[in-house]
Amino acid sequence: MLINFDAPRLRAMAIEMWKRGGLDTLVKVCPHSTIPDPSRTTGYCTTFKFIVDRTPIEIEGIVVLARGGKLVAGAEICVVDPLPLPPQFELRGYSQCPAGVSTSTPGYVPHPGYPPGLGARQWELSGYPQTGLKLIASVPPGQRFTYQSAWPPPRG
Repeated sequence: MLINFDAPRLRAMAIEMWKRGGLDTLVKVCPHSTIPDPSRTTGYCTTFKFIVDRTPIEIEGIVVLARGGKLVAGAEICVVDPLPLPPQFELRGYSQCPAGVSTSTPGYVPHPGYPPGLGARQWELSGYPQTGLKLIASVPPGQRFTYQSAWPPPRG
């Protein structure tokens, strides 16, 4: 059964959620020593609630990265600021469906670098440049990503 959804309404709801800040803050997880490249788009993002209090290797398993791959040397955590506009992102569901595609879809071919994750919400910022990524934490291998629960504050 095909389910129709109201993409514009869902995008507006996502933006309102991100504006609340705290655990709903939109973030990008990057490999250690990654420097934002203004010529590239931001790609897949999630929110704090899915990565807080986890090590880089644990984060890989949540956000659809092969374990022991991109974050083995640590992770850079960036806040997306300013928030993207509705035409700058796509809804991608949860990370157990890489690229928003169910692994039970006929013809699904797994990508070795992007296996199904453990269920983090994700959005693809395909029309948003990396200049909007603000580094807030570098997480060494084996360390847990932590932050003050009241930070960042809600956005107006």
